[in-house]
Amino acid sequence: MIPFRSTKFLLVLCIALVATGAVAYALLWFLFAREQSRAATISGGLREVEQARISDASLQTLLSETAPKRARADMLFVGKDGIVAFLKELERAGASAGVKTTVVKVAKKESREVEANLAGAGLETLSVAIEAEGSFAGVHRFLALAERLPRPIVLSRVSFAKGEKEIWSGVFELEVLKIK
Repeated sequence: MIPFRSTKFLLVLCIALVATGAVAYALLWFLFAREQSRAATISGGLREVEQARISDASLQTLLSETAPKRARADMLFVGKDGIVAFLKELERAGASAGVKTTVVKVAKKESREVEANLAGAGLETLSVAIEAEGSFAGVHRFLALAERLPRPIVLSRVSFAKGEKEIWSGVFELEVLKIK
C-alpha cells in the first residue's frame, strides 16, 4: 500500500502544482492584461497631448507668419471700437487739405439684403456724412484724400456749393465696412 499512497500523494501534489500554476498563470495574465490596457490608455493620452502640442506650435507659427498680412487686412475695415479713430483720420485728411471738417452724421446703414450678407462675415456698413469748408482746391483735395484712405470707401453722395468770399462747402456721404 505504500507505493499506492506515495503515487496518490505524488498525483495529488502534481494536480495541486498544476492547479496552482494555472491559477498563477490566470492571475498573471489578468494583471498583464490590465496593465496593458492602462499602458494603452496612457499611450493614447500622450499621443493626444503630443498632437495638441504640435497643433499649437503650428498654429503659433501660422499666426506669426501671417501677422503682417492680417494687419493689412484689418486696415481694410473700421475696427469694432474704431469709429472715433476713423473720424479722426478723416479730420486729419481735412487738415492736411487745408479745410475745416465737420462730421454731420454717423449711422449704421440699414439695407436688409446687403447687411444679411455682411453680417455672416461679421461686418456692417457704416454711413458717415462729413462737411468740408475751404477753398475749392482744398475741398477737392480732401475728397481725393478721403478716397485714398487705406480702406475701401464708397461715396454715395457728393455735393459742392460755393459760399461767400470764395469759401466752398462740400458735403460727402461715404460708406465704409466696419467690424461688428
